[in-house]
Amino acid sequence: MHPQIRSRLAAFSLMAGAFTLLACSGINDSWEVKGGGYIKYKVNDGESHTIELGPDDVEIPFIRNSHHYLYVKTQLEESSRGDQIAFMVNNPKLGNNAPVQEYSWFSMEFSEQGRIFAENSTVHIDQKDDSTWTADLELYTADCRNGHCIDTLPKLKITGRFRYWIPEEYR
Repeated sequence: MHPQIRSRLAAFSLMAGAFTLLACSGINDSWEVKGGGYIKYKVNDGESHTIELGPDDVEIPFIRNSHHYLYVKTQLEESSRGDQIAFMVNNPKLGNNAPVQEYSWFSMEFSEQGRIFAENSTVHIDQKDDSTWTADLELYTADCRNGHCIDTLPKLKITGRFRYWIPEEYR
């Protein structure tokens, strides 16, 4: 190959690589600056789903407030199939935390909200710092897919991953 062509190809490859890195970093930079994140989850080990979280969908203890709980509530319009989830953990700590049953629920495909049962469920927090909170979720909820909740049906099992970046101005 001619040296001039080789030189141009190398320069083009470097520019394309740099552009790709810049494009990808812009996605996460926006979340890290503005706050936000996601919940990736499965219902009964089925298909994987993701619901995006905005900066106002998560209340972190002592960030913009004076409370001692973690509260997460997804927005219905962020789910392509009409799922919504809310959970609260009092005094969140690293490790296993039980959700507060009165404030924790799951709605699947525009159904009624089924309460999340605290005695069986865990929110396992593995990171909580000035910029990022992450947790594994194992939540059990009433089955409300028939238009109303039926306690005699087996509970739905929601497993997944919660990840949230705290807005830069609150760090």
